[in-house]
Formats: sequence, C-alpha cells, structure tokens
Amino acid sequence: MHHGHSHDGHACHGHHHELQTHSNHSHGRRQNLRPGKATSKAQKDHERMELEERQALGKIVFAMQQYKSEAEWDVTRWERNYAQLSQEHKALLPQQPAKFAAARNCIHNNFLFIKSLLEVYQDSDDSPSHLSSANTAAAEHAKRHRQTAPGDMEKVRYVFKNLMRDWSQEGAPERTQSYGRICQEAQKQLAGRGGDNPPRVLVPGAGLGRLCLELTNLGFEVQGNEFSYYMLLTSSFILNNSQRAQQWTVFPWMHSNCNQKSVADQLRGVSVPDVHPGDLVQRPGLLSMCAGDFVEVYSEPHQAGSFDCVATCFFLDTAHNILHYMQIIKHILKDGGCWINLGPLLFHWADAHTYLPEEELSVELCLEEVEAAAKQLGFKTIMREMVPAAYMTNLRSMLKSSYTCVFWTMVKEAR
Repeated sequence: MHHGHSHDGHACHGHHHELQTHSNHSHGRRQNLRPGKATSKAQKDHERMELEERQALGKIVFAMQQYKSEAEWDVTRWERNYAQLSQEHKALLPQQPAKFAAARNCIHNNFLFIKSLLEVYQDSDDSPSHLSSANTAAAEHAKRHRQTAPGDMEKVRYVFKNLMRDWSQEGAPERTQSYGRICQEAQKQLAGRGGDNPPRVLVPGAGLGRLCLELTNLGFEVQGNEFSYYMLLTSSFILNNSQRAQQWTVFPWMHSNCNQKSVADQLRGVSVPDVHPGDLVQRPGLLSMCAGDFVEVYSEPHQAGSFDCVATCFFLDTAHNILHYMQIIKHILKDGGCWINLGPLLFHWADAHTYLPEEELSVELCLEEVEAAAKQLGFKTIMREMVPAAYMTNLRSMLKSSYTCVFWTMVKEAR
C-alpha cells in the first residue's frame, strides 16, 4: 500500500498561492527572460511546460468527474454477482439489495463533495491561478480520451481516505502518531528562535494541509509544498471554502467489500472538516502553499537558508533520489536549523517499471545508508527513535497495517 503522494506525472513549477487565512504571496518562477533568441526558446519552454501542466490537471479533474459512474460500475458488479446466485443462496443474504442501494447513496454523497470542490474552480477569480483552468482543462482532456486512465480512479478514492486522515475525528489517533509527535518536537526545538519574527517551517508533501495548520496553530510561519493535483485541488477547497466544521460527510471505506466486519462499518461516513481550518491560523500571514515539485522549487539559489525547520512526514520515500531531497533540505535550512522527519522507507518509484512505459530513476536505500549519508552531508542527529504510525488505516477493518517509522531530529551544522 502506498502512502502519501500519487504519481501524477505532471510538471508543476512553483506556483505559490495565498490561502484566505493569510496574506503573504511569493512566486516560484523566474521571470527574467533574456532578450533575442533566448527569449523565444525560454518562451517555448515556458509554453510547453504550461501545456503539460494543463494536460495533467485536465486528466486528474476528468478522473474526479468520472468518479460516480466508475464507482457505480463496481456496485453493478456486486449486483451482477448476487443475481447469479440460486434462490436458496439469495435467501441466505436477504439484506444484500438494501446494501447495494445504501452503497449507491454513499457514492452519491462522495460525488456531491467532488462536485462542490470542482464548482469552486469554475470561477477563476475565487481560485488559485494554477488551478483556475481545472474544468476547461478537463473538457479538453475528455475530447481526447473517452475513459479514465487505469490507476487514476484509485487516486480519486484515495482522496476520501486522505480526508479521513487529515480532516476527520476518526483520523485523530493516526494524526497523533505522526503530526502530534512532529508538532511537539518542533515546539521543543524552535522555542526562542526567530527573534521578532516567528520561526519559518517548510512542510514538503503537505497533502491536505493538516500538519501545516497544526504547526501554524503553534505560532510558526509555515509553507506547505505539494506536487499532486489531487491533493492541491482538495486542500485548496478545504482550506479556503469550508464554511463550518463537519460541513460534508464522505464515505472512505465503502469501495471495498474485503475485510469488513459489518455493512455498517463499511458504509459509515466521516464528517469533514472536524475543525474549521481558519480556527487553526492564529493570524494572517502565517500560512502559504507552494504548488510544484520539491526538487525544482527549492533547489533555486534564492531559497538558500530560508527556513528554521523542515518537517517531513511520510515524504522522504517519495523521492526518485532520496540523496537529492537531503541536499535540498540542507540547502534551504539555516545553519543550526533542524530537520524533523517521521516516516518509513516505502520507496514509491521502486515498482514504477511495472506500470509505467519507461523505467524511472529509483534509488532505494536502507535506513542505515540514509542516516550515514545525512551525516556525511553535515547533519547531526540529536534525537532518534523508532515509532509505530498508521497511514490511512481503517480502524474497524479486519486488516490493519502499521509502519515502524523512524522519527529523528537532525541539525544542519554550520560549516
């Protein structure tokens, strides 16, 4: 089971957008195009990247639009299998037709959430610039492709599990295991830092933004970074468009019949968000989100020494090359700045050759190798333990997975 971030395969290049809960704004793109021939080449590259991004966004929004018909196809499959049973066997399962009807109702409610989300991006004035073309990009995609790509629908279903993890009461125990530990450690390490300004914290792979807001709630200035359009669309919607706590009910567990103890367990809903996101932001200016690839955005020279802390949670193993991630974390930390990390090493690209046409770079290391490399890069470990942490786990399932995560704080030593 992959945690964290889907491989959207898009090339998003450092768009910063403001959340309505804050007022600072910066931009991740270099605009200084040289005159003459270089301009036309740079312009072409820029236009090509814009087109790639738009196509990637369209593909993902198209998948979200297709959620209802794809999910209902599954229920139809359940019904077909039931219909093939003998009358004797059907009599043993009198509740099945009612279950199918209830499952369709869950799908309907999940789709209401998706529809509300996508409606926000109809009006470009109300949405971040890099997401405002979502619906038109999806319409363009629909002209070229009749069906959702395999795997895309699974990522849409993941969104509901991510909502459970980040923004429901049911996800609270799981959040305590990871976000809770990181927040406590950040408080301990950053006490008294930053002078008049609050310490700056970066959260790469911010997902749906809960860890960012929990850190903001402690008074830090936080920037979240995220690459996946599934996460960007959903987090922007939750953070900027939630009117009240428990505004929506979604049904994250209804898609699978396996390892369910009861129909009620399978079809239970979770209310999101469990708290209004605005209640976690102490004052404007503390929170920003940067859309784009971590390596591309933060390897820029102007990012050097710009953060007091980098907090990585279930993120390191999303790297093609984990050493590159570590170099960039070193680059963006101030001397004496701390890197708080919690997560496993489930390298996301390790099996990419089994489902992508071309092989992707994937450097897979054991923990011992990762820590030795960090030491050589100039990080000093000041805290390290192994801790249990679940990721999008169904607490009522007959199968629960849990990671034994490494949880460390390293300090960038002044050279």
